[in-house]
Amino acid sequence: MIRRFALAAVLAAITVTGCGNQDAPAADPAPSTSIAAQIPAPPQVTIAAPTDSDSDDAGSATQAPQATESKATAADPANNTAPITPVDPATYSVPDNQVAWKSPSGNVYCKIGSGPFSSGCQAADAPVPAGAEADCAPSTTFTVDMLSKGFYLDPGHVTPTCFNQGVFGAEGQKVLEYNTSITFNGFTCFSRVEAMICDAGGGHGFVLSMQQATSN
Repeated sequence: MIRRFALAAVLAAITVTGCGNQDAPAADPAPSTSIAAQIPAPPQVTIAAPTDSDSDDAGSATQAPQATESKATAADPANNTAPITPVDPATYSVPDNQVAWKSPSGNVYCKIGSGPFSSGCQAADAPVPAGAEADCAPSTTFTVDMLSKGFYLDPGHVTPTCFNQGVFGAEGQKVLEYNTSITFNGFTCFSRVEAMICDAGGGHGFVLSMQQATSN
């Protein structure tokens, strides 16, 4: 039932419905202009910005899932040349030996735990991930728009799905600021203006934002 799309390399394990009761944020994604020039990004993560046409093949047989953004300018925080700063996961700890955080926009909620189905991210506002169409199908109780979309993380594996409750929410969940990363239990997630990008290891991971929900 789950269909995997190997999108490009980089960057979690059953299809369980499980959304965000969080309201979809009133974030205003900057208008896109269209380019495919690559922007500096964390290791094993390549983010392409839509502007004009200049496609970068990156010289690698495998490329990361691509997150889209507006054209970067000096006054635009989407100018993604800022380095990634790791944070101390202990400052994001929640009960049951887990860490949890949310994106600065409030759209994406994430958690990393130590057991099955305890790690991943969900977004109140995101496209249906490829491979999760059956889980995201409307029912008599929930419409597609009522479900949050996201991914479970397992070592070396990502599972796309939809959620009808806040699976990755936690009391006192702190914001993971843009251009920072968190590493816990073998997973690393990067908070970028364009998207939340998580690495499950083994060349697998996902990109999640209001514009994109892709995995490999």
